Amino acid sequence: MLKFFAIILSSIILVYFSLNLFFKAEEHDYQVLKVIEEVEIRAYDEMIYASYTPKNESDRSSSFKVIANYIFGGNTANEEISMTSPVVMKPYDNHEMAFIMPDHYSLTSLPKPNNSQIKISKIPSSTKAAIRYSGYSNAKIENKKKEELIAVLSTHHIVHENDFEVLVYNSPYKVFNRRNEVVVSVNHNNKTNHMSLKNEKLFVGGGCFWCVEAVFQDVIGVEKVVSGYSGGLIKNPTYEQVSSGRTKHAEVCEITYNPAAIEFEQLLKIFFASHDPTTMNSQGNDVGAHYRSIVFFSDLNQKKVIEKIINELNEAVFDNKIVTQVQAFDAFYNAETYHQDYFQNNKYAPYCSYVISPKVDKLKKELSQFYK
Repeated sequence: MLKFFAIILSSIILVYFSLNLFFKAEEHDYQVLKVIEEVEIRAYDEMIYASYTPKNESDRSSSFKVIANYIFGGNTANEEISMTSPVVMKPYDNHEMAFIMPDHYSLTSLPKPNNSQIKISKIPSSTKAAIRYSGYSNAKIENKKKEELIAVLSTHHIVHENDFEVLVYNSPYKVFNRRNEVVVSVNHNNKTNHMSLKNEKLFVGGGCFWCVEAVFQDVIGVEKVVSGYSGGLIKNPTYEQVSSGRTKHAEVCEITYNPAAIEFEQLLKIFFASHDPTTMNSQGNDVGAHYRSIVFFSDLNQKKVIEKIINELNEAVFDNKIVTQVQAFDAFYNAETYHQDYFQNNKYAPYCSYVISPKVDKLKKELSQFYK
């Protein structure tokens, strides 16, 4: 009887420390190369898995405990190994579970497990596509997300392998804001991953350029944002001239971006979500033609994309008709130095605190897949 209780107690202690580690686990890093709809294309460095494959269906529930025992000192060095997040699962294959070992270990320095059923293996650097979802993961939603991931990759002609994994980032005791992902290896040499593409530019105006600049500065793939003036009658206008309305310019931002990391259409979606494109010559308390909603195109293909998105938003999102001007690009003139990086340099100014910060925070929450 005492032996029985000792076993139960040791199991409880192991689970307690496992979950405690899970709460404190360091997240394994990766680089986002591109965002396509709800899917991220990521670059992962090589890593080491400590994995366990259950012997049968009833053995699956013990997988976490078996690997946790290894990192708690169940190894030849009696060494405790820090836990990282996420935990990797392969529900579509053999139900293998794996912990990712901390980066400072190599195959030679990592202690060998006492349990011979734990496999230590090096995973080569890779490019993976990932789709995220919240809540508690289960077979039904995992299969649904797998199909959604395949559909996006197929639509964009991205070749993928069949090595699907489910990544779980949180302890089972975390109820809110849970994070899970389905990932799969992709061929990063195919035509949709043009990592050598040159930077391109988008010119948009949607109210005060301080706001537009702040909206795009933390977007994945955006290299630089400059505030300035476009769409007017004279060269090199000043802020005072533009504000008078006589020059016909709009406050505009020049957005330099890497098309391999984010697409023209995705930037437009962020732009239309960042302001009210149905109000003529005003955004909130900012009133005047220089605050008008405007998008510039450099070729007919861009014009078609802009008009397509406007039509879609008119049908599905906005009750009032979009009044955004769609205009051929002519010239862009940099605004005065004190306008550049205004939000970053003046975060506690009243306009930044009460107007820009809430707007940027909302976008980063609603369109988190596009932000760093």
